[in-house]
Formats: sequence, C-alpha cells, structure tokens
Amino acid sequence: MKLTQMKSQISILALLLLITACGNGNGDVNSENENARITPVYVEEIQPKTFKRFVTVQGDVESDRTIMITPKTSAEVEEIMVRAGQNVKKGDVLARLDGEITRSQLEQVKTQLELAKTLFERQKNLREQNIGSEVEFLQAKTQYESAKSQLTTLEEQYSYYTIRATISGTVDRVNLKVGETVAPSVPVFQISNSDAMKVTAQVSESYITTVNATDSVEIILPSLNQSVTKKLDVVSKAINPSNRTFGVEVFLPNTIENIRPNMMAKVKVNDITLYDQIVAPVNSVQLANNDRYVFVAEETENGWVARNRSVKTSYNYENDLVITDGLEVGDLLITAGYANLSDGVAISIQEN
Repeated sequence: MKLTQMKSQISILALLLLITACGNGNGDVNSENENARITPVYVEEIQPKTFKRFVTVQGDVESDRTIMITPKTSAEVEEIMVRAGQNVKKGDVLARLDGEITRSQLEQVKTQLELAKTLFERQKNLREQNIGSEVEFLQAKTQYESAKSQLTTLEEQYSYYTIRATISGTVDRVNLKVGETVAPSVPVFQISNSDAMKVTAQVSESYITTVNATDSVEIILPSLNQSVTKKLDVVSKAINPSNRTFGVEVFLPNTIENIRPNMMAKVKVNDITLYDQIVAPVNSVQLANNDRYVFVAEETENGWVARNRSVKTSYNYENDLVITDGLEVGDLLITAGYANLSDGVAISIQEN
C-alpha cells in the first residue's frame, strides 16, 4: 500500500516538473521572438555644420615666362650649342648661323674706317694749323662718321647670326638642325623660366557666379604626389564660345621641386560654402514616389522606435547632402540599419 502511494506521489511530482519545464521553454522562445523583432541601427545626432561644395577641373602647368626664340635673319645653321632640357642663362649662345658674307663686309668696313679715321685726323691737324681748306676737312669728317655708322650697322647685323637666350630658364624645345636654313618667322627654341610657374584651367560657365578671384583652391599635382592650397590669381571675365568655359590661373610657389611645364594638374575650387546647415549622409536619404525621407530614432515608453521623416534637400557633395526641411538639431538620424525599417518598428541603438 505504501509502495503504491509512493509511486503515485513520484508520478505527480514528475508531471509538475514537466509542466514547469515546458512553461520555461515557452518563455525563452517568446523572448527570442521579441528580440528578433528589434532591428539594430546606428545613429548620428544632428548638429549644425559647415557645408562646402567643390568642383574639380583639369588643368595644365605652364611657365608664366615661356619665350619662343626666332632668328633675326635667314641663314644656314652652323652649330647648335644646347639641347632640350638644358638650363641656360640670359645671353648664353644657343646656336650659330652662317654669316660669312656679313663678316667679310664687316672686315672691309673696319679697314675703310681705319683709313677714314687717319684722313680725318690729318685734316683736323692741318685745320688747326690753318693749313688746307675747310671743305677738305668736312669731307674727311663726313667720310669718317659714315664709316663708323656703317660699322655699327654691320656689327648689329652680324650679331643676328648668333642666337642667344633672351631669358634664363630651361630649354623646352629645339626646332632646328645643323645644315638647314632657318627663317625669321619660324621659332627655333622655346625657353621657360621655372621660377614663374602657374596652373591654368577652364571652368564651366555654370560656375561663373560662384567662382571668384578671392577663393582658395587646392592644386593637385598627381605626377609629384603633391598638392598646394592658394588663392586664385586670375579669373577671366570672358566666356570661350567654343566650349562655354572661362579661364582661371593660379601662380605656384617656386618651392615645388621637379615641376615642369605641361604637367597635368587638378584644380579643386570651392564654389559653395554654407554655414550652420543640417547635413545628412547621402545614403541615409531614401526615395519613394519622388518623395525623399529618412528614419530617425525616437524613444517611447516601450523603448526605441524608428520614425519616418519626409525631408527636402538642396546641395550635395560627395557623401554630404543639405537638408532644408524635415530634420532638426538634436534629431537622432539613423545612418545604418535602415534598409528594412518602417515607421514605428522597434530598434536598438548600437554603439559606433
């Protein structure tokens, strides 16, 4: 009898334990389901900030002092003294031309000048002694002055057969060969002064009202892996009708090493600056039926939920988008985890 009662008590106890275990199991499942309905998100508190938009255009490095040197006379090239890439100083000889005919004339005039000088000095001495006529003295003087003038002219003409550098700098181009005939209308050397380099670029006319000579720009030199920030030096007021652009120029400091004319450059111009703006990441703003909206985090009695906010936007640059309506300072903008959100969905804010 006691054994039967003991078995009954054990059965009842086992049943109670089973019921309790089943009850606890359902609680865990309910808890897991509840957690599964909470979406983890990352947020950013909206604070006013400065928005800047830039436009980047292609530019070229140029020498502000690039000189094309042309011969002053037509003649055959006898000797070339320099090569491309060589540094020269003002007055250095670049090439010599065949000036033999002029040189011969020059020697003849020198001889004539010596004779004219001797005759003039003799007539002058005689005249001082009141010997000889005044006409003979004046004729000797005229012949002497004429010979000097002729010599000066021929010396200048003979100098044309020596081509010299008109500025100090680097020889960029050599456009002549020994034995060929050059003409005064054809440039034979190009020299640039690397102490006066600049970057020129063409900007679309749509930016004509936002780009000013007082603006700071970033000059990027990809070949040198360098950049420099300077104010614009020149902003053209004329529009190029062929491509609807206007020119800008920036003079570079002479501290940049290895810079060369015709190098590629990029000019990054700050065309718009807006202060105290509400700015959101571009990716956080979504589009549906031509309406833009974002999600913000809102704290309720039951925890955090996502709220759908319609917004209006204006300028954007890279990852920044200006919000003109729909967000306020202090709002918690959801910046990640918003893909499957809807208004009122429970969320959990994650630490960045």
